[in-house]
Amino acid sequence: MNKDGATEAGKSGILDQQRSEEALKKSEERFRRIFEHSNDAIFVIDPSRDKILDVNPKACEMLGYTREEFLSLPISAIHPKEMPQLMAFAESVVQEGKGWTNELSCLTKTRKCLPAEISASVIDIAGRTCMIAMIRDISERKRAEELLRESENRLSRILESAMDAIVTVDDQLQVALFNEAAEKVFRCPGVEAIGHSFDRFLPGQFRNLVSEYVQASEQSSEAKRYMWVPEGLTALRADGEEFPIEATISQVEVKGQKLYTLILRDINERKQAEGEISKLRLENVYLQEEIKTQHTFEEIVGQSPAIKKVLKALETVAPTDASVLILGGTGTGKELVARAVHKLSRRNGKPLVKVNCAAIPAGLIESELFGHEKGAFTGALSRKIGRFELADGGTIFLDEIGDLPLELQVKLLRVLQEGEFERVGGTQTFKVDVRIIAATNRDLPKDLEEGRFRADLYYRLNVFPLVIPSLRERNEDIPLLVR
Repeated sequence: MNKDGATEAGKSGILDQQRSEEALKKSEERFRRIFEHSNDAIFVIDPSRDKILDVNPKACEMLGYTREEFLSLPISAIHPKEMPQLMAFAESVVQEGKGWTNELSCLTKTRKCLPAEISASVIDIAGRTCMIAMIRDISERKRAEELLRESENRLSRILESAMDAIVTVDDQLQVALFNEAAEKVFRCPGVEAIGHSFDRFLPGQFRNLVSEYVQASEQSSEAKRYMWVPEGLTALRADGEEFPIEATISQVEVKGQKLYTLILRDINERKQAEGEISKLRLENVYLQEEIKTQHTFEEIVGQSPAIKKVLKALETVAPTDASVLILGGTGTGKELVARAVHKLSRRNGKPLVKVNCAAIPAGLIESELFGHEKGAFTGALSRKIGRFELADGGTIFLDEIGDLPLELQVKLLRVLQEGEFERVGGTQTFKVDVRIIAATNRDLPKDLEEGRFRADLYYRLNVFPLVIPSLRERNEDIPLLVR
């Protein structure tokens, strides 16, 4: 290489060195600007010598020391109770080259303890392994987290103390929340429900409703935020038992995910209570009627042998539960005798319910006797309790039994034989304990021959016949009746 070439190479080397020095100077300036203006406190430390080498203005502001005071302090001055944890953290940073923790705190000049988040990395200073640590005061975040925990605890206590079942599911109906009331209502521990499909608790109609609501909410942001579940739906317990409910479904968005909350109440007991109240209300109506038309045994007036024979038979049959068939013409006092039988029986503390089979239209008498479910027929706007259900434990008096339609005679026979029936439009079988007293002015044996009355029903009713004599058979009683 000639002299000119060497000179050019020397110049190029000098330029490269100058550029490197300039780049290093700029890098140091950038670092200094970051160091000076950072929103986090920055410490340059030598853990092996327990020495603070440098701090930025934010560190001074955060802990209340001047830079000069910091440089004269050991590291242990700002971590007096946490040196073992600090040294373990420093050792981890040295081994890994970097590290992070939020388990340490810093002590201010005024002796206030600040929870801190520390991010550190290894740097080499004059051949020594040192650390640069960025420290952030997380007091506000800790307070916010504590408030959030308190809020979550309050919400958790509210959810657990709620009397209604509260269940939260995702768009796949996977259970995310299952409160204590839900465990009781569905008879299923929360650990067996959370993370599993809620589908097992949903019978067909309820399942379709929930699925349609979730699908509509997923497809449109304008879908209803909440919905009342229509009356008449049911849910399933873990053991398969179906029960009536009232419920709401609502949606909420958590971290971008839509969740769906069902607040659900078992109304089985309320339905039973409503049924009892309805029954008691109807019983009250009948009892009021009884008070208005109350007759006693003593009001059966007469001293004739014919009426004495009836009274003797009445006293014999009344204490039993045998079915009684009262026969006699119109106006002979069949209802009065029926009341006397009930009054002298062990059932006198329960109602005597009267049904006039001739006065009720054929299309309504079944509903009158056995009741009906809501929607069983046009006009059935609510559930109705029938006369047999009202008379449970007491006596039912079927006046003009000979006018009962043949198709209902079969159902009446079942009540006599099995003590059970179904409401019109229903499938549930009801058991009743009812004594039956029937009365008619018709010639039932003739109706049997002509096929207007069932023989098996007649023999069931005619266990103890009472024939009420007409007035012309008891002429000697006329003066007593006149008086």
